[in-house]
This record gives sequence, C-alpha cells and structure tokens, in this order.
Amino acid sequence: MNSVSSATTSYAPFFLNTGRMPRSMIWNEDSKFPGVRIFAQKMKDALLTAHDAILVARVKQTRMANRKRKEAPFIAGDLVYLSTEN
Repeated sequence: MNSVSSATTSYAPFFLNTGRMPRSMIWNEDSKFPGVRIFAQKMKDALLTAHDAILVARVKQTRMANRKRKEAPFIAGDLVYLSTEN
C-alpha cells in the first residue's frame, strides 16, 4: 500500500484510489479473530517480497540498459547540429 504523499499531487496514491488512508498493519491488542492477523501478516510479507523483487529487477534493468551506453563525445558549451525533423 502506497500511503506516502506524492510531491506532485500532495496526495497518497492509496487515498486517490480509495478515498481514504489505509489502516496501520500494527496492532497492540490481541484480536478475537487470529485469522485476520495471520492474513494481514501474509499480505504484508507478500508486499515486502514484491517490493524487494521490483528493486532487484530495477537494478538488473538499469545494468542491462547501461551496458553498452557510451558517454557523449561533447561537453557543455560545444556547438552541435540539431535536427528539427519529427
């Protein structure tokens, strides 16, 4: 659940999707329904696992994209031709 406010919109994506902020997944008291706590913990674990997998994929994709990338042969202040086609 993305409950962090965006710098652009000043709203959390969760709030914009549902119209409310998510409840905290931290409880201080014992529940009458232990299955709810188990389900919430499984969902939290799944979200953390997915988040970690996304980060690993992002690093891998960045490495692959930059593998054959070369620095530009010019520096700031150089005169270059610019195509206005397209």
